[in-house]
Amino acid sequence: MKTIEVTIKLDPINDGAVIHPDKIRKKEEGALVIGTNGDSKIISEDEAVQIMDYLSGDLQGECMGKSHFLAVFNAEKIFKIGTREYFVGSAIIVKNTKDGIGMLADDDFEKAKKEFTGRLIKLVGDGQEFSAYELA
Repeated sequence: MKTIEVTIKLDPINDGAVIHPDKIRKKEEGALVIGTNGDSKIISEDEAVQIMDYLSGDLQGECMGKSHFLAVFNAEKIFKIGTREYFVGSAIIVKNTKDGIGMLADDDFEKAKKEFTGRLIKLVGDGQEFSAYELA
């Protein structure tokens, strides 16, 4: 089934769009997937829930600084150097609200991206340099 079906047959009574709202979302609403390389994309709430469900046994999250953004990581991709923990890979960013986890909207995406990239540091090892997210 298509999300939107448009029929125009020059029939004013029946022409129009049939919209299936369960498959439509606001363009600027969802979660942010961001990699420690700086690449990012917006995903739907359904996609975010599906990913978090898949990672449920290996999921770790933390509030980013003093913001209301929550970064969710695959815990298997977190490693220790000394007493500090670092993450390398792609994280999901959602919003921590008084009602629980919420989706991002409007300018939240840019703010969340800035908060995430502000915690990235450069690591080097075996002649290779890469970015990692430093956990609190």
